Amino acid sequence: MAALKSTPLILFSGLAADANVFVPQKIAFPELIVPSWLTPLRHETLDDYCERIANDLQPQGRAIIGGASFGGVVALHIAKRLNARAVVLIGSVRSPAELSRLVRFCRPLKPLVPLIPVRILKLCCAPIASGLARRFFPHFHGLARQFRGADPRVFKWSIARILDWNSTPVLDCPVFHIHGDRDLVLPIRYTKPDVIVHGGGHVISLTHPVAVNEFIRSAITETMGEPSDVPKSPIGREFES
Repeated sequence: MAALKSTPLILFSGLAADANVFVPQKIAFPELIVPSWLTPLRHETLDDYCERIANDLQPQGRAIIGGASFGGVVALHIAKRLNARAVVLIGSVRSPAELSRLVRFCRPLKPLVPLIPVRILKLCCAPIASGLARRFFPHFHGLARQFRGADPRVFKWSIARILDWNSTPVLDCPVFHIHGDRDLVLPIRYTKPDVIVHGGGHVISLTHPVAVNEFIRSAITETMGEPSDVPKSPIGREFES
């Protein structure tokens, strides 16, 4: 796609995960940039953290910015600073009001986040992250695989920022959103995505790459202008598992 070659595509992985969560997207979009998570500073706010990332990405110019899960939240805040052309949310949410009741219920527990035994939990997740578990528990396998690659410091900071997230930047660019209807982390009933993936869990970039890649292509097409040889946009469509 000629438009993408001149416009960077930047995606943030979910909740301290690494770039492996976007392997299928990297194959489809070789120009894709997946920034590594910066180590958060002590008592660093979400806005301050996003400011640091935005400064690193400034040389890329105006981009289409997005992310999965918490990466989508970060993308929203960075998009404002970089004057993004568009934002793509993959299994994420547009505002704190779309977080689950469980997250809102747990907000008073934020002081306990530093006590989370991340390394022990990662060991416990090893069986679920195995190849065998993928066949029988695809949704949990994706979550476990993402969690296994998380940096404990970034993970705890990200959890705390989700719990104290209270505002969303007002953006001048379009926001496109795809979501799985079986997402257990960010249930679809609390949000209104443009595209629904039937049978999709929380890590649809891995479990439903065809739907996610088509969604990204359509978002790029609608943002940059629709050439005559590009198929009709799937924005607003639903994908079967």
